[in-house]
Order: sequence, then structure tokens, then C-alpha cells
Amino acid sequence: MGLPRLERCCFVFELKTGNIIIGCINGVLTFVMLVIMIVEASMLGVLQNQATGLDPEEQAALTGLYVMSIILVLMFLAKFLFDVMFVYGVVTERAGVIKAYFITWTVFFLLSMFIFFLNCPKYSAGTVCTELVYIGLNVYSILLGYSFYKQLNNREEV
Repeated sequence: MGLPRLERCCFVFELKTGNIIIGCINGVLTFVMLVIMIVEASMLGVLQNQATGLDPEEQAALTGLYVMSIILVLMFLAKFLFDVMFVYGVVTERAGVIKAYFITWTVFFLLSMFIFFLNCPKYSAGTVCTELVYIGLNVYSILLGYSFYKQLNNREEV
């Protein structure tokens, strides 16, 4: 049966144009998140260096936040590089690059969904609505990339 295929992006654009647009939007948003996480990590690093009189529990919590922010910086950097690679793959119509992006995007998406559903009872209604919109956009992006990948594979060269 498989995933459904889309014919057009947003009922207006061709699949190639739509994937370029979605890839560029993802790249810009990922870059913004990368910059935000770099600033957050540097602020936590400075805070950790200045916090000398904290008890061990507070120091451990601060260290945990610092390490998590560094991990997120590395994840957003990897995702940004994959976004750039995806746009390149769509422009040059390389199915292998698109497939690699499709796999990594699915992994990032499943990880974020898993974390969301684990922490869902702790979130406010606004956060839950925002995450649901994020999940919907990710599903649409995955379907769009999958449709273009299948279109490239089914294209017959004359």
C-alpha cells in the first residue's frame, strides 16, 4: 500500500518547486534554531562558570542543561547541513540525496514526536497546539519529499 503520493505542492506548485521552497524554509528555520541554541549554550556556559556557591543538585541541573544545549546545537547543525543537501539534491534531481534526506528527516521527526508524547501532560494548551501544527507540517513535508522521490524514480528517460 505505502504512503500516499501528492501531485502538486499546496495545489499550486510543481513537486520540484514545492520541495525547493519547503527545503529552503526548513533550512532557514533550522538555522534560526541553531543560532538560538548557540546563544543559549553560551549563556549557560557563562552561568555555569560564574555559579560557584550553588549546592550540588543545582550545579548538576545546570551542567545537564549545558550538555543538552550542546547536543541540540550539534543536532541542529547536522539538520541544517542535511537541509542544504536536500535543496541541492532537488535542484540537481539526485534521488540518492533525496532518499538520504528523507530517512534522516523521518528520524528527526520520530524523535521529536516521541519526546512530545512523553512530555505532553506537562505542556500547556498553546504548546500542544503548536506541536500539533509542527507535526502536521512535518508529515506534509515528508509526503512531499516522498512524492518527488517517487516521481524521479518513475520518470522514463528517452
